[in-house]
Amino acid sequence: MKLINFNEFLAFKKIRKNMGISEDFKPNFKSSEAIMKEIDIITIKTKGLDISFDELVVAKDKTLEHKDFPGQKMLVYIRDFMGDYVKDESDRSNYPKFHLSWCQTLNKMHESKKYDRYVVSQRNDGIFLLNKTSNGRVVKKDIELELLVCKNCLQTLNYKGYNSSYNSKINVFNSFNVKEFLDKYNTEIYIEPKHSSKSQPLNEYSEEWSKISFEYKKSKRFICQDCGKDCSRDTNELHVHHVDGVKSNNKASNLEAVCVNCHSKKPMHSHMLNNPKFTRYIKNRG
Repeated sequence: MKLINFNEFLAFKKIRKNMGISEDFKPNFKSSEAIMKEIDIITIKTKGLDISFDELVVAKDKTLEHKDFPGQKMLVYIRDFMGDYVKDESDRSNYPKFHLSWCQTLNKMHESKKYDRYVVSQRNDGIFLLNKTSNGRVVKKDIELELLVCKNCLQTLNYKGYNSSYNSKINVFNSFNVKEFLDKYNTEIYIEPKHSSKSQPLNEYSEEWSKISFEYKKSKRFICQDCGKDCSRDTNELHVHHVDGVKSNNKASNLEAVCVNCHSKKPMHSHMLNNPKFTRYIKNRG
């Protein structure tokens, strides 16, 4: 899913203008993109993610990767199958095969513009989620099925010497293990975010913030780092600003001692102009 470029979004630009935020200020929305990627990789590892062909990347080793997750090998399969043609539901050969590489089957589907609902998966137990269709309608969703690997893919990769002999083809096909394949071919380990969207801490000040902020202001001799104003006679006029906006990030490199007036001019802080606690400190409000 491609996110909106909020920096160019007219409604968002209007809101920023009303808030008094400079047009030159460009917020960083990478955290939102990271959350979307996190959601995608969790889906890929569990349920499977719908994709289009242009989201696939053919790696140098001829395996398949998703463009957003380089080094992570993907299993690709058609999600919807026509139940009308499945004569024996216990016979896995009736169902679509899953693919490991850009084989002649995928290439043929691509060239003939057969845009079926392809899905990428990294589920390593050999189970895939499919939808059963009948007369063009989905009649059963998310059926857990064990699929067979595409033989053309094994041939393309010459997986475990697949092409060496007839017996090798039979043995490699019959003994194929999804987990073994992923463990062998993943060239990079995807480092999942430290926090998920559910476990991400709230953006709150730490319990010792009063002490931390006072000690920081003291280290700056109660002088505003922006305008140089001496606030030692009224220390309440001096605030400690979090540069990255994360209130729990109290590293010295992320802190700034600024007077109320300068603080109100920081990005996303124009709300201070309407706070009665600060109005006596704020100048040049126009």
